[in-house]
Amino acid sequence: MKKFFVLFLIMFSVGIFSQDLNYSDREEQEEYVKGKILYLENIKKSGYNEQDGIKEIEEYRVKILEGEDKGKEVLIQSPIYLEKAYNIFIRENQDVVLYKEIGDSNNDTYYIVDIDKRDSIFFIVGIFILLTVVIAKYKGVKAIISLIIVVGIIYNIFLPLISKGYSPILASTGCALLCSIVTIFLTTGFSQKGLVAILGAVIGVIIAGIVSMYFSYKMAMTGFVSVEALNYSALLQGIKIREIISAGVILGSMGAVMDVSMSIASALTELKNRNRDIVKKDLFESGMRIGEDIIGTMVNTLILAYIGSGILSTLFIYLQKEEFPLIRILNFESVAADIVRAFAGSIGILVAVPITSYLSCTIFTKK
Repeated sequence: MKKFFVLFLIMFSVGIFSQDLNYSDREEQEEYVKGKILYLENIKKSGYNEQDGIKEIEEYRVKILEGEDKGKEVLIQSPIYLEKAYNIFIRENQDVVLYKEIGDSNNDTYYIVDIDKRDSIFFIVGIFILLTVVIAKYKGVKAIISLIIVVGIIYNIFLPLISKGYSPILASTGCALLCSIVTIFLTTGFSQKGLVAILGAVIGVIIAGIVSMYFSYKMAMTGFVSVEALNYSALLQGIKIREIISAGVILGSMGAVMDVSMSIASALTELKNRNRDIVKKDLFESGMRIGEDIIGTMVNTLILAYIGSGILSTLFIYLQKEEFPLIRILNFESVAADIVRAFAGSIGILVAVPITSYLSCTIFTKK
């Protein structure tokens, strides 16, 4: 039965990705293709001044590696701007992303738009998968499968739902429940331990979502927490932006809360197996003591993860600390949103400890 269940999850994970991946490939072949820098052929230094913002023009001989012109070598110009932040740092024998502009009479023009990072991405992901399988063996394989399914659920269920105007909070809660079931049951199988871990994780995540939703509305947040969100506001018509923050808390804290619940449920299961006569009160107290040690590191982990993800915004605030008083800084929506995410998620972790401990002692000691 378990093997059938695992096989079904593998087929499900492959199915939810196949259609979107094929669609992305078709779109990519139409406008963007991969190329390889062969060498720098020429540098044009004349005809430009500081008003243009261009220092010089570099001409590269590039070999096209994809698309209708695969194998063809073309000469592509790349401007070098006075502002270094605008430049693409190109080297010989480097893979790049080319934009194909279709012209009249098949007179197409190519532009270098970015460095092709896919090989590096696949390499680091490959290292992660290899280490997971080597260290955790069969459970590592199941962990990779659950990760694929979780990403598939978010990409193919959660994002389409909120893009169609459904409540991000309800969608994220349902996806969190589904992800928890898949991850924990793949890890522990169909057992009381897995059931307790799922219930503890889901309740903790829901409470974190409720806390974040309450304070998001209390602070009158709009949901536009970044300049990018404001620039693309036209694409967000019909989407409940204000609920996005709470949905992010639910999904962002799901992994940490699930880890806490699973750790406590697993430890109390071992205690119960070692001592069949342990009473409900003692088992609960053991769970709370175990939870205290977990909380000491897990809360820091979640808050530091949010700080790390927004380190550039944090740096901007630090560099302007002389210009903005604390009352102004704390009222930036991006800062307030990060604070709500970090502490609401941490509250979910804190709540998961007594809830999981109580569920464990209730279910494990039930005759």
